[in-house]
Amino acid sequence: MDRNIPSGTMGKGVTTMELDSWFVSDDPVAAVDPADLRSVWTMGRNVQANAPGQQTAISIGCFERACSPGADTQAVWYRVAMLQMLAGPLGLLSPWLRDGELADVVFQVAATFPMKRPAVGVPQQGLPFDVQGFLEQIEKQNHQ
Repeated sequence: MDRNIPSGTMGKGVTTMELDSWFVSDDPVAAVDPADLRSVWTMGRNVQANAPGQQTAISIGCFERACSPGADTQAVWYRVAMLQMLAGPLGLLSPWLRDGELADVVFQVAATFPMKRPAVGVPQQGLPFDVQGFLEQIEKQNHQ
């Protein structure tokens, strides 16, 4: 997060209250542009490359600059976070991951695949979407 951001804001016009309310809603996560997913994925990789082994934070302003105008940056962030979990600790995207880059088909599927927002304060079992269905959809589109 930017150090010069006033308390209570996450960057350019997004308050922590707005971010908190995003998680309170049980609406599905909005579909996004696959190019925005790739752009934010790449931005995250670049930040990690410049600060290996360190914890980092990225301001919402950086997400806005990485995305196309009018993009739902919260939905992009959330979908990329799910990809990071699948590619990293869970290792489920290994077949489509080469030198840290995901295949286009992964971003295409991740952009529209149905995902739910996690309910705050409610214990979760697994990820908030059908992981097996997600992987099957990637495999299916990969062979088209």
